Amino acid sequence: MSAGAGQVSGPLSRIVRDSHLKYLGLTLVLAWHYCLWFVPSAFPTTFLLDDRITFSWLIALAAAGVVPLALAGWLGRNRHLEARPSLVWPVSVMGSVATMTLSSAGMLAAAPWVAYAAAFVVGSCAGVLWVLWGERLACQKARFTLSRVAPTYGGFLLALVGITFVAPGWLAPAVVAALPLLSGLLLWAHTREFSHCPPRLLPLKASTQGNHTMVTVTVISFVAAYVCYYTVAIVPWDALAVVQDSFTLGIVIGAALILLFAVLQKVVRNPRSTFRVYPWLLLLIVIACVLFLADDRLDAAAFLLAVAISSMFEILLTMYMGVLTQRGYAPPAAAFALSGSAIRLGICAGNGTALVYERVPGWHDVLVRPTFVVLVAVVAGLLITMVRQEYAIEELTRSPQAESELAAIVNSVAEEFRLSEREREIMALVSQGYTASVVAEKLVISPYTVNTHIQHIYGKLGIHKRSELIGYLRRST
Repeated sequence: MSAGAGQVSGPLSRIVRDSHLKYLGLTLVLAWHYCLWFVPSAFPTTFLLDDRITFSWLIALAAAGVVPLALAGWLGRNRHLEARPSLVWPVSVMGSVATMTLSSAGMLAAAPWVAYAAAFVVGSCAGVLWVLWGERLACQKARFTLSRVAPTYGGFLLALVGITFVAPGWLAPAVVAALPLLSGLLLWAHTREFSHCPPRLLPLKASTQGNHTMVTVTVISFVAAYVCYYTVAIVPWDALAVVQDSFTLGIVIGAALILLFAVLQKVVRNPRSTFRVYPWLLLLIVIACVLFLADDRLDAAAFLLAVAISSMFEILLTMYMGVLTQRGYAPPAAAFALSGSAIRLGICAGNGTALVYERVPGWHDVLVRPTFVVLVAVVAGLLITMVRQEYAIEELTRSPQAESELAAIVNSVAEEFRLSEREREIMALVSQGYTASVVAEKLVISPYTVNTHIQHIYGKLGIHKRSELIGYLRRST
């Protein structure tokens, strides 16, 4: 804990320390996005599907996707983005002001550039807050399990979307503009309660499999978001009962499905099942595409399913990256940048493709259905890839159980930190839970010598106690 820890008291302290509510700040960033772009009352003077809002949405998506990736690239493997007040408050305030500007002056100004500039700021600030929260939750060693994340994400998202939906007049955009400020407030509370202590990274050699699987899941998530929002944007407006409210309903369904999934997992008592849902989500995307192709009367069902599945992909991808961060496979900034950017850029590209088809004369009639056929084939191929990768995807989220896995990590750490052969031997035995006296017996050396080597190991790895060393080697949080 930092020197300034404990200076936050009352509800804020309880929220940042609670095993479920600690995810509230991250949820507020997502709720900011959904309440602004999916709830019609967020724009009191303008139709939700007006061109100015559509192009602002695409600009915000692009900024929210590119800015985190740029931040992660700039930070690299060994640097971290600290949530200093001098960064947190300007970003939160700019995001709030840009949200109100977008909803008001941006829609009323004669030229659209006010709206587009505000949208860029909204997306950029959301991207920075996303990375900052990834860093802070990594410092807190947050466990990204469905039973912890789903109640906060699903419950608060449903509540905030509902409040925004029923809020009258300009109160709705005011509620949305308050969300980045609340997220920033919780982020500030985190910095007061916890020091900046990101998880220790595995050596590059030991993290190769994790990085490969992380890239695979990221690419599949990007394609899934692309297909979902190509479907959403291409569905004719007249196929939806109330066009604007259909977007809100899709998000509500997605949040409800996450909550239902958490309940089912608790009932079944199968903690290993969370990330096995990926192939099923891809199958549902194929079904959404088939519904659109099969009958015009099923367009609304395809629309709602696509919106809901995309939101589920987003939260599950975030959880997966959070777990891999705790296991030491990637820096928090890189992992969370990938999780946010894959979805945002996929949505932007899918929506943009549909928009081009609608705006270029003749393209809609000629290209829409063939594109769906190609996308179904692509998703089917990814489904096969995901099924083949299912074991590897799940395997990375648990501590190594086979001796060969643990030995490989120990050897990689010894090579990375230039440990001597004796230090490697001792570290391997300690990782298996042996005490210094037992290690001394096995290696036929004195306990004093063992403890001396252990202190050398601590110094080279920057570790201070036995539990940290074992947790690092066994990838346990």
